[in-house]
Amino acid sequence: MSKIKEAYSEIENVIGSDYITDKDFMKAAYSRNVDPAFPDRWADIIVRPETTEEVSGIVKIANKYKIPIVPRGGGADLVGGSVSEGGILLDLTRMNKIIEINEKDYYIVVECGITWGELDSKLAEKGLTTGFLGPGSGFSATVGGGLSNSTAGFGSTKYGLVPDICLGVEVVLPNPEGTILRTGSAANKYAKPFCRYGVAPDFTGLFMGDVGTMGIKTKAFLRIVKDPPIKTMRCYILNKNDYSKVYELLYEIQSEVADGLHDVIVVPLPVVKMKSGIAKNKPATRAKIRGSVFQIGLETHDQRIMDVYLEKLNEIMLKDNVCRPFEWQEIDLDEPLSTEWNFDYKFAFTYFNQYISVAPPKISCTTCHKIPISYIPDAEQLSGKFDAKFRGEFPPGSISLFATVIYLLPNGHCVFVGGFNADNSDEQHDIAMKLWHKKLRAQTQYGGAHYWLGEAISQSIVEAGAYTPEFSQFFKDMKKTVDPNFLLSPKKFHMYSYEDDISKHLVEDEPYK
Repeated sequence: MSKIKEAYSEIENVIGSDYITDKDFMKAAYSRNVDPAFPDRWADIIVRPETTEEVSGIVKIANKYKIPIVPRGGGADLVGGSVSEGGILLDLTRMNKIIEINEKDYYIVVECGITWGELDSKLAEKGLTTGFLGPGSGFSATVGGGLSNSTAGFGSTKYGLVPDICLGVEVVLPNPEGTILRTGSAANKYAKPFCRYGVAPDFTGLFMGDVGTMGIKTKAFLRIVKDPPIKTMRCYILNKNDYSKVYELLYEIQSEVADGLHDVIVVPLPVVKMKSGIAKNKPATRAKIRGSVFQIGLETHDQRIMDVYLEKLNEIMLKDNVCRPFEWQEIDLDEPLSTEWNFDYKFAFTYFNQYISVAPPKISCTTCHKIPISYIPDAEQLSGKFDAKFRGEFPPGSISLFATVIYLLPNGHCVFVGGFNADNSDEQHDIAMKLWHKKLRAQTQYGGAHYWLGEAISQSIVEAGAYTPEFSQFFKDMKKTVDPNFLLSPKKFHMYSYEDDISKHLVEDEPYK
């Protein structure tokens, strides 16, 4: 009997026959993430555990037979984060319970397979929120995936990335013992999971943004707050396409409006024109579109404070005739006016999806990364120079955008939510993958901090030479401590064994600056 069949039989004894399969039609269903940029890859076994103890039991069996494991949440990842060539694919979406909502001490305990849609809905019933409403991939994405990717999304302008609302986690280490570990104040067996720091070194951080390489997250302890009931949006458009002004305005907005901001999104001029072109219900008069659009969401608990925020925002945005007020109805009559806009979860769910997949037959090679806002003009110019220099290497018909949106984050930095597309065809897959890595390397070398790592981006960071030998060795040493048999999420960061020298994956690219 093969080790896969022996492992299958033992795992079946742990979780029952209804939640394990090696059927081809099921392996095919799990063979890719939401985007087909990668070739289909089939796991040997699909497993759907329900408890932390079951995950631990599966990990012990995987170590016994030296079978790789890849954890998977909602499968909404676009960069090769949750598929496996062979081995065990661990679908965590049955672990979807809310265990505790503590309204007095403002924390919540959830299983990591719960979706953001389910979590947001339950909290909204009580007038509560984590602040973060879910990643751009939508409400079907899971909390565990958000933590593993250090994701940004609606609410991140004010509340930060998913790890910023995390007070600790429960994880199963991928070691032979299948060790179950809690971090934050939950590491103190006498304490509630109400805070992250002060109990021990911050081991929570080890599992944040790890793209499933350091442990299997089964529970998350998250901060919650009262959801401010008064929300509104205002839009402004630059009278000139000037990214220096984009930076200056973002700086002033963040300095002067501060806690009133919920979301600040800058839609670059090419995307505004694209939205105008595809609008079905166009106005009779063509709008004058000359610069980026600022879409600014505000929230507060008191209308009087909102009035002050709106006054300050107008003062900043309309000063010196740099901007004018803007309504999306100027290009699409189906859009609501700002004064009639009401925040709802449908808006948050659908907003980013219009940019992720512009046309169904395409694949999306996303290049989302963070930069300091002062670097916006330079990053925009460098992105343009890259595209111009290597235009001949793009797949035929490809559209490349340095950012479909620029999303403001706390503390003076932002996300460029960008990338390029290609036809979903055998002829273009290899071309797109090669250029994708090349573009990611260029962004890494101009100082971008990618967060949605997965296989494509984590490998490109290594190829760009971003990590010092000391950091690479420390990373390996830490992973070897928790995963001595090197079973969890192989291939990411170009790690294939603890003896492998990742410097051999460095790529020397032709200059484009």
